[in-house]
This record gives sequence, structure tokens and C-alpha cells, in this order.
Amino acid sequence: MSKIYKHYKQRLIEISGKNRSLYSKRVTNKFSYDLGNLFAKDEKIADSLIDFLWSGKKLEFEVIGKDRKDFIYKKINVEKKLSKYKTTYVNESGEEKTDYLKIERAKNQELKRAMIHEINCLKQLKREIEEFERETGRYELYVGYPFVEGYIGKDLEVRAPLILFSITVNIENDTTATIELLSDEPIKLNKVLLFAYATQKHLNIDDLETEFDNLKSCGFKKVEDVIDYLKKFDINVRYSKQTEFVPFEPVTKVKYKSLEVKNYCVMGRFPMTNSIYNDYEVLEKKQLTTPAIEELLFTKQPKKSKKISTDIFPISFLDYAQQQTIKNLNKNFNMVIYGPPGTGKSQTIVNVITDALTKGKKVLVVSQKKAALDVVYNRLATLNQKAIIIADSDKAKSEFYQKAKQEHEAIMQIEGTAFLDKFHELQNQIDNESAELDTINNILFEQQPFGLTLQQMYANSEIIGKHSKDYAIYKNMFQTKELMDMDFNEISEAQKLIKDKKKDDLYYKFLEKKQINPLIDYIKSDIDIHTLNQAQNLIKSVASNKFIPFDMTKRPYARDLLSYYLEHTDSENINYRPLTKFIATTQYPSLYSKLNVSHVVLPMYPFVKHKVNKIEKEIESTFNDTLEDLKQYIAGYEVLKKVLEPKGYLLTLDNIVSGNTMYLKMLGKALSDYVEIRDINICLNELTESEKSILKFAYKNSDNYKGFKYIVNKITVFRTYNEIISLENKHKEELSKLADFVNIRNRIISLKGEQLTFNKQLCYEKNANEYKEYFYRNPENSKNFLYQISKQQNLWPIRKCMQVYKDYLLKLFPCFLLSPEIASQILPLEREMFDYVVFDEASQVFVENTLPCIYRGKHIIVAGDSKQLRPTATFLKRYMGNEDLDDLDYSTQAALEVESLLDLATSRYFSSNLTYHYRSRSESLINFSNYAFYGKKLQIAPDISKNNKESPIERIKVDGRWIGAKNEKEAQTVTNLLAKLLKNKKRTGTIGIITFNIEQENAIEDAIDKLERQDPEFKMALLLERNRKENGEDVSLFIKNLENVQGDERDIIIFSTGYAQNEYGKVVARFGSLSNEGGENRLNVAITRAKQKIYIVTSIEPEELNVAGTKNMGPKLFKEYLKYVRAVASGNKVETSIILDNLLPDKQLQGDDLNGKMASEIEKLLEEEGYKVERNIGNADYKLPLAIYNKRKDKYILGIEFDYSAKDSSESVLERDVYHPTFMQSRGWNIYRVWSRDWWLNKNKVINAIKKEIDKIEELSN
Repeated sequence: MSKIYKHYKQRLIEISGKNRSLYSKRVTNKFSYDLGNLFAKDEKIADSLIDFLWSGKKLEFEVIGKDRKDFIYKKINVEKKLSKYKTTYVNESGEEKTDYLKIERAKNQELKRAMIHEINCLKQLKREIEEFERETGRYELYVGYPFVEGYIGKDLEVRAPLILFSITVNIENDTTATIELLSDEPIKLNKVLLFAYATQKHLNIDDLETEFDNLKSCGFKKVEDVIDYLKKFDINVRYSKQTEFVPFEPVTKVKYKSLEVKNYCVMGRFPMTNSIYNDYEVLEKKQLTTPAIEELLFTKQPKKSKKISTDIFPISFLDYAQQQTIKNLNKNFNMVIYGPPGTGKSQTIVNVITDALTKGKKVLVVSQKKAALDVVYNRLATLNQKAIIIADSDKAKSEFYQKAKQEHEAIMQIEGTAFLDKFHELQNQIDNESAELDTINNILFEQQPFGLTLQQMYANSEIIGKHSKDYAIYKNMFQTKELMDMDFNEISEAQKLIKDKKKDDLYYKFLEKKQINPLIDYIKSDIDIHTLNQAQNLIKSVASNKFIPFDMTKRPYARDLLSYYLEHTDSENINYRPLTKFIATTQYPSLYSKLNVSHVVLPMYPFVKHKVNKIEKEIESTFNDTLEDLKQYIAGYEVLKKVLEPKGYLLTLDNIVSGNTMYLKMLGKALSDYVEIRDINICLNELTESEKSILKFAYKNSDNYKGFKYIVNKITVFRTYNEIISLENKHKEELSKLADFVNIRNRIISLKGEQLTFNKQLCYEKNANEYKEYFYRNPENSKNFLYQISKQQNLWPIRKCMQVYKDYLLKLFPCFLLSPEIASQILPLEREMFDYVVFDEASQVFVENTLPCIYRGKHIIVAGDSKQLRPTATFLKRYMGNEDLDDLDYSTQAALEVESLLDLATSRYFSSNLTYHYRSRSESLINFSNYAFYGKKLQIAPDISKNNKESPIERIKVDGRWIGAKNEKEAQTVTNLLAKLLKNKKRTGTIGIITFNIEQENAIEDAIDKLERQDPEFKMALLLERNRKENGEDVSLFIKNLENVQGDERDIIIFSTGYAQNEYGKVVARFGSLSNEGGENRLNVAITRAKQKIYIVTSIEPEELNVAGTKNMGPKLFKEYLKYVRAVASGNKVETSIILDNLLPDKQLQGDDLNGKMASEIEKLLEEEGYKVERNIGNADYKLPLAIYNKRKDKYILGIEFDYSAKDSSESVLERDVYHPTFMQSRGWNIYRVWSRDWWLNKNKVINAIKKEIDKIEELSN
């Protein structure tokens, strides 16, 4: 572990290597302002500023203003600038004179220009400080004076402020700016510098004080006194007695080997946190670890708990994905929660917290974004009494103790307690109602032996009443075993084969021909043309000549003998005995009957037997002659044997021998249609048994061709109806629950609402009672604790209070919400002091910032979105870890290469996905992201309106120019639009402005500042909007670029793309971070911030952007998004759909729909009633099969779903029957469900019910 911690610690140093509190190469407008340069080489002003900072007596100090014009003249070298003006004139006498008035005017002009420039620099710094405070909660604007420059040891380069004075900048107008000391903030020695020195020199500086209310009152009269104080701790800095300020000149490398004091005076943002590094020192030294860390770094699986709680205790209504996430959390030690934009990630975290707190667990929520912590804290509502949020440990100290005392007092007044019995009672009722839904689901959607679910049967059948024309056919089907033994798949497959090859037509035609000509059945299928001609010629010959029949009088047994002979012609020795006996028996039946009598009863038996034998011999004696005559007679018909099957051949010869030529004529007719008959025969010979059964039944039960076809097509309906009747009788009770479905659903929702209210009470009172019990159990310690949280002065640092009274504070506040830095700053480094550590916005946090927090937790929850921003650190890697990591296993080496916690946790922990999107009121606002980044997996409610009056995306095209990486025309247009929105009294929506680079962000800020000075109404409205809060959450106007907008959302988002033709008429698109690997994630974040409306201000058409040469997806998707915006804004739905579909990697194919007929029938009937009905509303996976649209209101007034469409949307009964309808209702939809059974029972009743529902909605809306 030591090697791993060292590696991560080294990465921390790399990140802080560019820390302005340790090393600054130059002054940059964004982060600093050089007071030393402004007041350089003036001892008087230096003394004045130092006295202001040191003593804190004056309230403010003027930086820019009338009294400072001489310093500005000096800074801009006004004499040199005046040289470009013509400052002389020739008088009447021809003498050249100096125009002092003109010089003064020129000086004033240059002064004003310079002052505005200085003010703008201060504005930029002020914006950065305020934005950083909004993002993190930390206020880090200081005057750093003096600086220390040189090396600590051999390698650590330092150019850092020594003392930091917390200030605020006040900009009164274009020419006046002052700074003001924050009286409630201590003066600080640079902890980062001192810590770096102590680390390099291996010093112990635990007793070194770094914060002072007043330097003079603490014995520090001058800088030299501070240097002397540091020497006591072996921190050595050389001091020069220079009193004038010197400019902070840019350097590439410091000159001095040892540390020296430099009289720089710089106002800027100086980060002061180094607490995470301190934690790593302890982790590394003591080799500390936990199962959560080992699973994260080494994939070592922790032991699973045998006891798993199935109860969950949310305080707000969860959608199905959120509920499953919390349930999964109870089954798994550590987990990743994927939360795409607007899917309720914060709400899920809130319910994770309340679930844990109710179970007596402690929770630490960690995020680097203050806004994310604020959202969670505020959504805890009244339960945030059990949570503590600290963004700045120095500022929050008094507030921390005040809240601790208030909460202690509130708890002591609580008397009752909520019991779990009530929760379980409600849960049992919910489970019972859910079981009813399961019953409905099981009976409708479990596949039956017939091969269909009951729902599918309803959709594919109809009622066959006793008075129906089909009833007799249906009854006959019962008598047909072959059909009753077939299942749905066999019948439908057989029907398909029959239909595809038109076998029903062939079958019917063949049987009709056979009715007329029985010989058709016996024609061979392999007759060659020669044989066919021979047979036809024979038949013609017989017909044209006189037919001579066989002489039957001469040969009475000829017919029987002929048949017998032909049947046994293949035998070598024909046994005629059976034939002889047959003929004799037929002729002498009475004689033969005597042979069946017993010898005893019939004494004459021997004589009878003798006579029978004699008769048989006489008959058989004629056979040879008869057979010879027959052979000669039939020899002329030998060719018929080649065209007829044996049975047909025998039948035909039998008729010929008996003198009947009808069969010869029928044969002639059949042979004339031979090709057609052959083809039919071949086809019918391939019929399966199922096909034969269906065709046979249809023919038998029909009177004509139309009736035959009708039965063939309706066989499935008949057979399915039979199955339905059987199941209806079997499951009467279960099916009766369908009538109560809406009530069941409403009862579940009502019970859950009651449970949520109770959960809040249960969570608070359970924790309050645990605190009370602990407090009374330890009276002496409790007395001391109460003293510490009640006193007004000499407040302990929060960390010290946490170390001494951790158990009290964690029972008082079982939930802490902190940044990684503040967590390390105020919490003792104690193993698993929290049951859960929840990381929010985890895609943006570096792994090295999280391990100390993970060490403090038993279970880890990592929440974020891999499709959003990754960690960013604009730093140069000045220190590289050089330790050998090759001896670590590949899994651990891979872990050390990953930057974000989310990326690492994804490959280690169980994951759960949030899928229901809530943020965007219109699907147009989120569809691009859903298709391009989430594969159409987000659950999005279809738009309730067609947006005919106002598009949710509006495109404003301007003729801007891209000069100096900004577009002034767009900035002005954005400002004008903002002013219009702010002055609109009807507007209630919050506003955010997003740009694609920082230069455009600054250009918009400057344009807003300018309008603010010119327009008092705008100024007042802007002030209100910039300080706007709702329910405790900051919803003020923001102006940000792609890099820092994650986690924010506003009703209205205004984009300024910036890109345009430059001064040379060329569009040069430098995409910046958008073109980096993963840059498309920045786009995804930006385009998913809007709840109601997006305005895109642009100066180009998408086609003007050349992205062909770009390596990564960011620019390409940006171009596609601009196309999408144009299509949506212009109302081009076809183009919009094409753009979206092209974003999907795989086109999704639609399967066969057994249920489509029902939707089509309902659509047709409703349209006949005059309603405007539309199909498949919605672009994502969830589509409403039908929706009723009111054109006058531009609104869908009713969405119609079917039992089968709901089933297709989710396998979970609760999700489709409770959670999803609730989600749709929350998005403004009225949903009516049609049950296939109701439609099967009574179609008119269903249509009337839908009409009644529409009337009710219309009445309520009016």
C-alpha cells in the first residue's frame, strides 16, 4: 500500500505544482492583479497599503480612482503615449506654441482608457472569485504580501506569498475600484508554503500558528517579525529591508537558491488546501487500508453480509430505476450509480441518505461542486436538521456550533417516537396490492400451452355467440381431433404456408375437379410426353371406332379375376384359392353357412364339404382360360398402366371389361389437363399434416369457395376462442381483478405517499432518540460537549471538536456533506467512521482526491455519468513519481493509470442505472443527447404539445465576426436577449448563458456590464437575477463556458456558439477542449442544462464548419447538434428524425406485432367519432400507441396505452403499472389503458369509455 499511496500523493503534488499559493510564473488577469506594479517604487503608497492591510483600521483602500491617476500615468508611460498626438500649434505671430489644453484632453483620454482597462482586469478577477465561490463554497481572494522566492531543497521551486489578507473588491464604476478587508476573516500565513517547506525539510510544525485576528496585537509589527517567528520552527527566509513595491515580472525560473523575501504585492486567488496530502502522509506511514479501498485498487472482493435488509426508507416518490438502485445498494457493499442528465441523481442520493439514516447508519456525501452538495442538502428538506454542510471550514465555524446547539436543543424537546410497526403495516398493504397486480400480470401474460398468452388470445380472437354464423363451424371443430390437438404456432405456421403459396386455391380447385372426374386422383405425376400421346391416341381410337366389350357371358368370373390378377401381378406364383372361395361363397351362401355348424349338429357335414370342394374346383378350372382371354383383351390398353396409379388403372380396366367407356372418357379429359393436374398434385403432396387438417376441415364445412376461404382464414380465431373460454372458466376470480386495476394502482400510490410522510418522521425521531440516549448515558462528557457547542468565543477548530466529540457529533449529525479537501480538513482520519461515503459528480473527481474519504467509509457509492466531464487540472506536470510500479499486478497498475473515480469504480463495483429523465419539459431539449450519448435508453415522456406556437429550441442567426477568439455581435445579441427576458414581467424561468470558450464568456460579461451602466431597469433586474434563490438553492443567472457548467440547470439556456467568419471572410473553427479526447462529453453537459427553452445565437450555418480533419468526436457531434437545432427550430420533423436516427450506431428493427390490429381498429373508430388520433407518439423507446390531439389547444389531451404496450415497455409489473404512469402524469399526460379482454368482450363499451374519459378531461381543463 505504501507504494500506491506514495504514487497518489505524488499525483497530488503534480496537481498543486501549479498551485498559485506555491508558485506563480506571472500575473494573469483571470487569477491575479499586480498591486505592486501599479504602485511600484513609491514608498509612501506602499506604507499606506501595508498599514491598511496590517492594522485593519481603515474600512477600504482605493486601488483605481481619481487619487490614483498619477500611478496609472506612470504605469502606462503617458509621456510616451502623448508623443503620438500633435500637441503644438502656430499662433498669429507664426510662433509654434504648446497646446496645453489639447495635452490635458489627450492625457484624460489615455487615463480613462487605462482606467477602464484596469477596472476590466479587476472585474475579470472578481468574476473568477465569485464563480469559484459558487462552485466550491470557498472564497479565496487575498492580497499576498510579501512574497518568498527561491528553492526549498534542491528541486522545489517557490514563488509564493508569505502573508495573505482576505479582501473583497468593490467596483463602483468604470473609473473607481476599492478593496476592503474582511473583518471576520483571519490574516493567514501561507499554509501551503509552510507545509511544503516542512515536508521537504522533515520538520514538525504542528505548533506553528498560521491564523491571526490582528498582526500587531499578536506582536508582529513588521514583516521581519514574521520572519523571526518562522525561524523558531527552523523555517529560514532571508529578509531584505526594501520598502518599495516591485512589479511581479514574468519568470521562467527563479534566480535564488535559498528563500528570499521579495516586495511583491499581488491580489489574487490563492488556494489554501493541503489537508488531503496530510492524510496521505498518515495512510502511507501506517499502511492503512479498508476492504473498500482494496476492492477499488486490487479488485479484492469483500465478504458479503448474510443479513440483507429488504426495507427501504425513502422520503420522496421514487421511480422504478431509483428504487431498484437503492434496493441493489442493500445487496452490495460498494456500488456505482450512473445518472445521466436530469435522471434524478441528487434525489436518489437524498433517498440513499434517508434510507441509511433510518437504519442507524452514518453517511458522508462528497463532491467538489458546492452546488451539488447544496441540492442534496436542500432536498433533504426538514431532515437536513440531521445533516451538516461545510464549504469553508474557517468561515463555517460559528455557523457549525450554532447549528449543533440548536439541534441539541430541538432533540431534547422531542418526546414521542415513531415505530417501525407502522412502516411495516403500510409496506404489507403495498405488498398485498402489488400482489393483485402480479395476479393480473400472471394470468394475462404467462404463456399458455396453446402457445399464446391470454392477452394475445384476446387480441387475436373474437366472441363466437350461439347465434353467430360461425357457431356451427366452431362446434364442428370440437369433433375434429386433428385441429383440437394443434397449438397456435402449428396453426399459424400452416396458415402462413397455405397463404404464401396459395395452397387453399389449389386444394379447392383440385377437389372440385375430383368431384367431376374421380380419375384425377390416380393420374401419375411422372408421365413423359411420348406415353401421354400414346394414351391420348388410344382413347381417341376407342372413341372413334366401335367399342367391343369383353364377353362376360362366356367368362362369368372375368371381372373378379381381373381385379385379383392385377392386385397380385407382382407375385411369382399367384394363389387363387382366396378368390375361388370368395366367388363360391358369393354364389352359394347357404351352402357355405352350413360349414360353420358343428359336425355333431350336422350329420351331413361331410357331404356338404364334398360339394363345396367340387364347386370350388369347377370355378377355379375356368380361371386359366378366362385369364388368357383377359390378357389378350387388356393388352390393347397396356399404355394406361403407364399413366395411372394401380388403383386407377384397375378401376378403369374394370369398367372397360364390363363394357363401360365412361372412365376412358374421364381419363381422356384428365390427360388433356395433365400439366395443370400434375403441378397441383406435386404441390398438394407436399402439404404438412397440419395444412391437410385445416384444408380438409374448411372444405368439409363450406358450401362454396368463399366459405372455404373464410374458414381457412378464421381457423386461428375459432381455435383461440376455444382456449379463451377454457381459461375464462378456470380463472374467473383472477380476471375479475381487471375491473379494479385503477383503484389498485391509486391505492398503491396513496399508501406510498403515506409511507413517505411517515419515513421522514421515523428517520428524524429514530436518530434523535439515539442521540438523546447517548447523551444521557455519558453525563460528564456530555456536559463538556454541551459547553463547547454553546460558547460564543474562543471556538475550537471544527477538526478538534470532531476529534474529541466525534461520537456526539455523528449522532447529532449522522450525515456530513463536504468536499474532499474539507473532509480531510475537519474529519479525523479514522477507519470506517461512516457506513456510507457517497461521491457525487464522480466523473469530475481525481482518484487521488478520494482515497482518504474512502478510508473513512465502510461502503462506497460512486454517482456520476461517464458521458459528462472528466477531471480537469490545468497544470504542467512538474513533479513525476519515479518509483517502480512494475512489481504490482496488472489490475493495480491499470487502476493507477485511471484519472477519475467514476472510471475506476466502474470496472470494480456493481452498477445501477437511472433512466427516467425529468429535467427537460420537451423531448426536443434532450433527444439529441439521448440518441448521441445514451443509445436512446433514457425514459423520456413524449411532448404533451406539438409546440406549434413556440419551439422549445429557438435559433437566432446574426452576422457576427470571429475576431480575437470572440464574437462581439453575438455577445451583444445575447445581452439584448437577456435584457428582454429580464424585463418580461410574465417570465418566471431561471436563466443560464453558455459559451464555447472563455473569451466569448468574457465578451458577454463585458457587454452585460456596459448595458448595466446604461440601463437602470436592466441593472435592477440583473441584480435580482444574480442573487436569485428558490427553496434554498442557488438558481441565479450564470454565464459559463463548457468547462464549468456541469451540475447546473436552468429553465432557459442561451448559447453563444461564437464561431463566425474572421476579418478575412474565413470560418476558422478552433474547437479547443471540444476537440480533445472525450471533448464530446463537454458538449453533452452543455446541451442538457435546459428545462424549458434553449436559445442558440449563432453566426454560421452548420455546413460552414469544417470538421473533416478532426480526430475526435467532439467537433463532429457539435456540427450535428447545430443541424439538429436548425431542424427543430424550423419545425422540420422529418430532418430532425433523420439526424437523430443517424446518431444511433445500430438501427433498431421492429418485430412482428400480434397486437397491432387492436390499435388500428380503435384509431379508426375514434376518427369516425371526429377525434384527431395520432400513432406512436414519442421518439425514444417508450411510445404511446395512440394519442388524442386537440388542435385548438395544441395539446395531446389523452394518451392511450394497451396492456400489451405497457408490458413491452418493462418486465416489471410495478414499473409499468405504477411508476411509469405516475412519471407520465408528472409530465402532464393523462393516460388511459385499454385492456385486450375489455376490447374482446365489448368494443363499443371501450370506445364509449375512452370518449367519456376525454369529456372528463376537457371539462376539468375548462
